[in-house]
Amino acid sequence: MRIGCVPYGHAKPFALAWPTSEPLWGHPKELAEKLRTGELDLALVPVWEVLAHPGYRVIDGVAVGAKGEVRSVAVFHDKPLQECGTITLTEHSMTSVQLWRLVAARMKFKIQEGPRGEAQLLIGDEALQEWRKRKGKGVMDLGKAWWDWTSLPFVFAVWAVGPKSKARPTDWADFREACLAGVAKRGDWAKGEEEREYLTKCIQYGLGKEEKEGLNEFAQRSGLGKVDIEWV
Repeated sequence: MRIGCVPYGHAKPFALAWPTSEPLWGHPKELAEKLRTGELDLALVPVWEVLAHPGYRVIDGVAVGAKGEVRSVAVFHDKPLQECGTITLTEHSMTSVQLWRLVAARMKFKIQEGPRGEAQLLIGDEALQEWRKRKGKGVMDLGKAWWDWTSLPFVFAVWAVGPKSKARPTDWADFREACLAGVAKRGDWAKGEEEREYLTKCIQYGLGKEEKEGLNEFAQRSGLGKVDIEWV
């Protein structure tokens, strides 16, 4: 299979689980585009891609999400967000941008999107580095903001099978088992206590009933209604 994966720390349990299959590395938005056009058979894509473009099949049982603080998806600011007039949004994500817009509307922030903002929405390792530098101060963690709002997990990314994929169902099943095996060992593969905490406590890799409820809640609050996803 032609596999696409993000080059971020939270994907480490996946990458180490299938070392013989070198994936195409790319940012979430880039992978979504390649999956849509048939350049990839399977990729870790923003959940917004699946919600906004029906027709994907999604690998059941494994995802990238959070139940509260996630650290690697956050808005960073040097003064209170209520006083920030502009925000710069990451160009690599769709899900995180949409989540920010929902949270901002709920909290009635009047912040314009644009370059050189007084606040910044970052994802992945870039966000983690900024979080560490600030020691969690001047940060709105979007995983926590969603949890505080809904008491539901948030699913940031899923493994989706492209509409033009020629991979077989047995390939999908084997792939899921490899990913789950990698997730089970994530604590052993972590380098240092900080990464171990991030991989075992901040990032949630499950995709069960509760996560799907959170996913549907995100779709409905975004005006998409209840989305019918084919789980494989």
